[in-house]
Amino acid sequence: MRKNNKWLLFIGSVVLFLISCTAKEMTVQKEPLSPTEQFVIQDLLNDKGLLSTDLTNQKDLFLSESVGLWLAYLLEKDDQARFNDQVNVMKSYFLTNDMIVWRIEGSKKATVNALIDDLRIIRVLLEAGEKWHDSSYIQLGKNMGDQLVQYGMNQNLFVDYVDVYTHDKAQTLTISYIMPSAFKEMEKYDVLSQQQVQHQLAILQNAPLTEAGFFPKYYDIPSKSYVFDEELHMIDQLYTAYHLASMNGDTAAFKNWLLNLLKRDDKLYGRYNAQTNESTVSYESPAVYAMAARYMIALNEKQLAQQFIEKMSALKDPTTGYVDKKTQSTHSFDNLLPLLAEREVENAYNND
Repeated sequence: MRKNNKWLLFIGSVVLFLISCTAKEMTVQKEPLSPTEQFVIQDLLNDKGLLSTDLTNQKDLFLSESVGLWLAYLLEKDDQARFNDQVNVMKSYFLTNDMIVWRIEGSKKATVNALIDDLRIIRVLLEAGEKWHDSSYIQLGKNMGDQLVQYGMNQNLFVDYVDVYTHDKAQTLTISYIMPSAFKEMEKYDVLSQQQVQHQLAILQNAPLTEAGFFPKYYDIPSKSYVFDEELHMIDQLYTAYHLASMNGDTAAFKNWLLNLLKRDDKLYGRYNAQTNESTVSYESPAVYAMAARYMIALNEKQLAQQFIEKMSALKDPTTGYVDKKTQSTHSFDNLLPLLAEREVENAYNND
């Protein structure tokens, strides 16, 4: 009997050991951190969980843009633990009257939101609630969406920003802010009606293109007219193309314009003159290549997406993140958007 008891104790110890090991394995990362993700966590995230905009002169500047992109990446990566941490940070620092202020500098908060950041965060929260079966994310997304619909619209169109206290609002809707994926989620949860969704999307679908193939900058609500920039910001142009492509809109003219620029210069610059098609800056931007890759994924052009990822990766400091080698300056946007693009392109290949 004693031998049997010892044997049973031995088996029990082994079982407990295996259970313990399994539990430990469940708490560790599913995969090694990418160098960019490691840089974001170790260098950009401060001890409060806020993402610094820069490491040189903007360490105390924090943007809702960074919150949204980080949450979008963590959702894409299926990292609920870090996602939940960042949601709590957002609620503690950015959430004001169920709206997100667009920036915090030191202890000073802005009083207005930024539509594109709000839409991204709302979309991510609603999708996260579905994916991880967490109703708290869905409720938060719905609350934010309801507030945005109530106060952030002008003539039934979303506007670029609204004051979270006075509810004074903009008279314009930037075309690149129109996010079909967010409207789809908001309609699903009765935050937006089908008619309201179609009203927003019509502004994007009806946006006139220049002969060259690029998009207007914004829609002026009082005059019901589209306005073009004299200097084209490639991020704006690519966001617009990406959103239009995501709803199967026709972006062929823009795609040709973009690829012709790449063929001509073997690179994309951050800004261009709208009249001459010549670059107005000398720099390449990791975020521009990231958005170009995401746009190509929306078109199901995976080889072109990979080509833009390679262009993007060539700008990276292999020991850190996307940091300027001369000045050591960086920007959260130029790290978070590439991180998201890398993951989306990888997921697109894995889902084949």
